[in-house]
Amino acid sequence: MLLLQAALWRCRSGKLPGTVCRYLQSMKDRPKGNTPLESVRMVVFDTETTGFDLKTDGVISIGAVAINGLSINVADSFEVLVRQDRVGRSEAVAVHGLLKKDIAGGAGEVEAAEAFLEYIGSSILVAQHASFDVAMLNRILSETFRIRLFNGVVDTASLAKRLEKGPYYNLAHKAGEYRLDHLCQRYGIRLYDRHTAAGDAFLTAQLLQRLLSKGRSAGITTAGRLLMQ
Repeated sequence: MLLLQAALWRCRSGKLPGTVCRYLQSMKDRPKGNTPLESVRMVVFDTETTGFDLKTDGVISIGAVAINGLSINVADSFEVLVRQDRVGRSEAVAVHGLLKKDIAGGAGEVEAAEAFLEYIGSSILVAQHASFDVAMLNRILSETFRIRLFNGVVDTASLAKRLEKGPYYNLAHKAGEYRLDHLCQRYGIRLYDRHTAAGDAFLTAQLLQRLLSKGRSAGITTAGRLLMQ
């Protein structure tokens, strides 16, 4: 936690914006390991990007919806389009159902990241193949504020694998088995609004609900047990 402590020191020195400092200070409220999941706010999110290169591609939208008391709360949701001057790959834009003119009118990358920090606070973050989305956001936060996300993170693909095959199952040759489309089909979730950040976040939230229901019989009833890899 040295990075967090160093960032909080920069807050006290007035070197970081208020939104970032409020996020950092909220880390003291992160769910304890024994907190029942019914009492935990989870934020299920997705980023849509111009591509998959963490160094050269950028985020074009972030969508998220909260789960409170194990229920999806659509009134507690977040969505932002991100302006990207480097959007020249029309195929990437088309896949996500976005128009270049929409992206041109979006928020700046840093502004969008700050708004997301304000929204998530100390919540547990959940995403499908979460490492990529977290890495994209961490790049922005690192380049601009020299911080990263400090939240607990759950990857729904890994959680599904853990529940279905055990923690040591090797996905190397069956990666498609745990793609969002296949998991939704397996758990009876109708695909709708796929490949938009908000749509994929909502699908992933439904998937998380089903996985948590399945996980209850395996003893996953607290924040600590959920975050256990």
